[in-house]
Amino acid sequence: MLTYHEWNEYADMLADALAGRGLGADDVIAVRCANRLEWAVIALACSKIDARLMTLAPDLTPRALRERLIASDVGAIIVGDVAPVRLAPALEGLPLRLRATMDGAFPGFFNFWDLFPPVAQPRFGRTQPSLVAWTAGATGSALPVGVPHRRAAPASLSRPPVPETGTSLITVPLHRMWGPVQFWAALVAGRAICLGRSFEPAAVLDTIQKRRITHWSAMPDSFEQLRELGAEAVRMADTSSLRELEIGGAAAEPSLKAWVGDLFAPILSEAYGSTEAGRISTMPFARRAEKPGSCGRPARGVTVEIRDERGQRLPAGAIGEIWARTQRSLECDLPDASPRARRDADGFVATGDAGRIDDDGFIYITGKAASLPEPDMRHAG
Repeated sequence: MLTYHEWNEYADMLADALAGRGLGADDVIAVRCANRLEWAVIALACSKIDARLMTLAPDLTPRALRERLIASDVGAIIVGDVAPVRLAPALEGLPLRLRATMDGAFPGFFNFWDLFPPVAQPRFGRTQPSLVAWTAGATGSALPVGVPHRRAAPASLSRPPVPETGTSLITVPLHRMWGPVQFWAALVAGRAICLGRSFEPAAVLDTIQKRRITHWSAMPDSFEQLRELGAEAVRMADTSSLRELEIGGAAAEPSLKAWVGDLFAPILSEAYGSTEAGRISTMPFARRAEKPGSCGRPARGVTVEIRDERGQRLPAGAIGEIWARTQRSLECDLPDASPRARRDADGFVATGDAGRIDDDGFIYITGKAASLPEPDMRHAG
């Protein structure tokens, strides 16, 4: 457990240690671990020295790990929840300025906790670092996506934030972009943050009760595990503290959404988005009867188009690939030289999802774009 003051002090000390090893502006620092407090300290330390943070999945194979470290020109790596000896072959020969482990001393790795000096100078900077995420994107083949610092909206466009009370539970893995997004959103809102290192449905229900969780956004597989636990077990648990519940991050089966809706409809919503675009739309379950099957209308500042295989915009009601233009799609770093990076000159990115938009602007996902039928070229031209 960390207070904000303690978090900031630890980040100052770690930032000193990283800077002392020659790490600084635009260097990429990789973290491979489950959801844990050390991630928060590393993230804030990266921000204080203007380094970029790349969080990697704990189950990433050594071969995939090496490929991503090389492709992202990583300068340092900090690992947890794994014996580093298993990763040593993936790191061999890489020009890393720091290799550290969170879980004890291992040959060839610094002990993470030995990095902290007794005292450190106060450092000031943005709270959120630039992030590097890896995503399969619209192509099914992994590619890096760079997300710049979170920008504050101009005062003329946004109301002053109203401090909230409550606690956000984060069970989405922090190597998925939605995890860090939840972290910084909760921080900006003024809520406490509870990080779930692993997902056990009964333990999560217990955490909701003990920590008085007010906000929880989770992947469909987490709700699927709750369904396996049983509706009666969920009803018997004390979830009265919850004010907002959200399902997203991947496609959810209609039967699962119906099951969760039966239990939490008044506070439940469905989020739709992608790594490259961020949040595209939100659909409160209380409004699903108006537009059955829809994932909502585009959020403020988001433009969505349905396009055919040639990139031409389709009319309302037609099924094609969903393209979105958001603040993130305009600013994120994509390997534009690669044919796999599907962003056009206007800032629209391909989501890889097939769908349609109705006359009222509501989005409907019908599957994956790869499953769309090939065009009939017999009458072309």
